[in-house]
Amino acid sequence: MKYNIIRDYIGVGNSRPGEPLGQVRFIVSHDTGNPGSTAYANRNYFENSDPLASAHTFIDDNTILEIIPLNERALHVRSNVPGDNSRYGADANNAAIGVELAYGPGINFEEAYKRYVWYHAYLVDKFNLDPSEDIIAHSTLDPARRTDPQNALNRYGISWSDFIRDVEQTFDRLFQGNEAIPEPVVKGTSVELPLDIGDQGPFVQEVQQSLIRVGFPLPIFGADGIYGEETKRAVMKFQRKYGLTVDGLVGPQTLDKLAEVKGATRPINDFPLPSGILRRGDQGTGVRQLQRALQRIGFDPQLIDGIYGPLTENAVRRFQSKYADLQNDGIYGPNTRRFIEMELSEL
Repeated sequence: MKYNIIRDYIGVGNSRPGEPLGQVRFIVSHDTGNPGSTAYANRNYFENSDPLASAHTFIDDNTILEIIPLNERALHVRSNVPGDNSRYGADANNAAIGVELAYGPGINFEEAYKRYVWYHAYLVDKFNLDPSEDIIAHSTLDPARRTDPQNALNRYGISWSDFIRDVEQTFDRLFQGNEAIPEPVVKGTSVELPLDIGDQGPFVQEVQQSLIRVGFPLPIFGADGIYGEETKRAVMKFQRKYGLTVDGLVGPQTLDKLAEVKGATRPINDFPLPSGILRRGDQGTGVRQLQRALQRIGFDPQLIDGIYGPLTENAVRRFQSKYADLQNDGIYGPNTRRFIEMELSEL
């Protein structure tokens, strides 16, 4: 359980004031509140939209990503809430590290959670903190407006006390002289907006997954993280439908509209799932329901034809491979249905 830390800082601006952080007295735990949005997708949002908000670190199932140096202020808690001052004698933005957990469709929660726990233990060691006293939920500081990170943790059966206990055990096991803390890995510049032909990486894949989820499939290459001609055509179709400049480039306006459309997509009841077992060779309404649901969560079967052929079987296999509890056999049954329903409920 050693993980690399990537430092890929955003530019100084609204999201990164560039001001020094005082003595680190505590950690504020957050979740992104945007299911399916990866660490790098969040980094690119703060870099390009530059809102008056931020956090130091974003964590998903692949990446621990520091976007603001830990010796600088981040704007992750409202300054007018009293809980941080009453508990720690300082405003969170002046004395705390803000850590965000990414979760939801396309993100393996178990892997993201392991990194989230490990990074909290790493900070406890780095700043000589007490896990039971010096880690606080955003929801505790701002209960009128926030529910994180319990919003993410609870849906996977993890309580706040469970999380703190996991951090304590990880700290005791890995940071009490038993294992050396790994050196952070420094990464170069991220993909910048607008996205165009030739761009690659996690942020491109995030855009592709969003396109698929809002009804603009990529049947040949799927969400492969490479901005090719197929992706550009899908972007142009999306832009045309929603009255944007049709140039095939993903800039701030296209990203904002994509997020808006994605947020307004239909609820789980509009994607009913069949009961029983379906496998290659089956046909009918149940197969079509499964195909629509798979497309909705980013595992495009390429054809919504009601025929359980090799493309649908492959889509089911790709979905099953995300979860250790599922057998990767390409057969749709009760267990696979349960996990698909879970992802639909998070959209």
